[in-house]
Amino acid sequence: MTPLLELMSTEAPAAVAETLDFFLYECSLEEAPSIQEVEAWRDVLTKRGGKFARLAAQCQTWLDEEG
Repeated sequence: MTPLLELMSTEAPAAVAETLDFFLYECSLEEAPSIQEVEAWRDVLTKRGGKFARLAAQCQTWLDEEG
């Protein structure tokens, strides 16, 4: 499991949201995640459910726009 995937699996919603905002919208192209990484994040966040469902939807929106 990559460090970012582990973060998505274990951290609180606020920390995950901040990380997603950075990697999906603010980081440089060199740091940008691959489509496969974002799909894995989305899947983990979907499984976590609850407050993470909104974050999974944010991943899906990014995938829809980038894919």
